Amino acid sequence: MNIKEALERKPFSVIGHRGAAGVKPENTISAVKFAIEVGADIVEVDVRSTSDGHLILSHDPDFKRVAGIDKRVSELDLNYIREHVRIKGEPVPLLEDILKVAKDKVGVFIEIKEPETTEKIVSKVKEHNIENQVCFISFYEEALSLVKKIDKNLYTGIIYSRPPGKIIEAKKMGAELVLPGHWLATEKAVKFAHKLKLKVVSWVINDEENLKKMVSNGVDGVASDYPDMIVKVRDKF
Repeated sequence: MNIKEALERKPFSVIGHRGAAGVKPENTISAVKFAIEVGADIVEVDVRSTSDGHLILSHDPDFKRVAGIDKRVSELDLNYIREHVRIKGEPVPLLEDILKVAKDKVGVFIEIKEPETTEKIVSKVKEHNIENQVCFISFYEEALSLVKKIDKNLYTGIIYSRPPGKIIEAKKMGAELVLPGHWLATEKAVKFAHKLKLKVVSWVINDEENLKKMVSNGVDGVASDYPDMIVKVRDKF
């Protein structure tokens, strides 16, 4: 499924947040596989660089919360991470591991956590010939601008959590979507984004009440730690 099709799923697209963070260890191969198996349209993962330049999945800048290791990702080499770091018993995957799992199966949101890794991330995606399935997302506008500079046909999306949002900025930089925290995905904001031909994906939706609100407001997709639950609820619409 290419990213355009994944974002056009009706009545809305389901995005597995960090794979399926509420069900499986976040940002792991098992989380991504679970999201695919339960019918998510897109999986979202976070990418950072090790000290020796390898791209791995990690939301936080360190491993303290997920693995009890109070060391920064950027300070550790891949060998150390492979030997010592486990996320609830599971290894930390490389970005390319996830691309192999996702290829021809599901859309992928790659969150760029470090702008300086942008070129390397895009290069890795192109190396695996999976760019038609990928949307590069980030809080960092400079990272997304660089993605478009490398290849204007690549999909990008701006994430934001504070008002007034970044709908106008997204349009100006040629992004395809905006990703507001659900509290900012109001009906008015969604209509404005749609008027500018932008898709809207809200995060993080983990209960049916919030989901119904988002659908009522007209969002195109929702990111959830429980993609299995959201898919089941979607089937009722």
